[in-house]
Amino acid sequence: MNFPLLCMIGFLFGIGFGYFVQRAGLCFSHGLAEIFIGKGKRICRLFSVIFIITATGFLISGYISPQLGLKPVGELRGAGFYNVLSGIFFGAGILLNGGCVLGTLRQIGEGNLNFVVAFISFIPGMALVVYIIDPLLEHGYNTRNILLSEMMGVDSPWVTGALVLMAVLWLSTILRRKR
Repeated sequence: MNFPLLCMIGFLFGIGFGYFVQRAGLCFSHGLAEIFIGKGKRICRLFSVIFIITATGFLISGYISPQLGLKPVGELRGAGFYNVLSGIFFGAGILLNGGCVLGTLRQIGEGNLNFVVAFISFIPGMALVVYIIDPLLEHGYNTRNILLSEMMGVDSPWVTGALVLMAVLWLSTILRRKR
């Protein structure tokens, strides 16, 4: 594919995704909060649809081109004081901001310019984590990349397929109860 075509596809996807996020009122932090306080039925359905689409996409892309397939997406760093402290800071940041990055972008798109300040403040915050905090913490943790399939001793397509199938069954059960 040539670069202009990729840019056009990316632009159209961005417009479509932005429209979807705005119409759905999607914000992952608010969605998780709704789930924990017991009124997250709509967001549970939305999260399961998102999981089904992305997991199926990664599974198919691995067959189309092995370089695009499943990658180690997590690091197992161990538990301890730093995890609790970072969780508190992350939660406080979401609380002060009023949402996650996706929710912030949605609010900016809806014309709420107060969130532009929050969005601009993400840049020094991320730089602080990447260039200062992460290098300091690397000495205290044994890090290694993990995949769920490696932990279970099964090939990745089987694990992904089983998870997608369970999500489809769970979603159909939720939708059947709604009717």
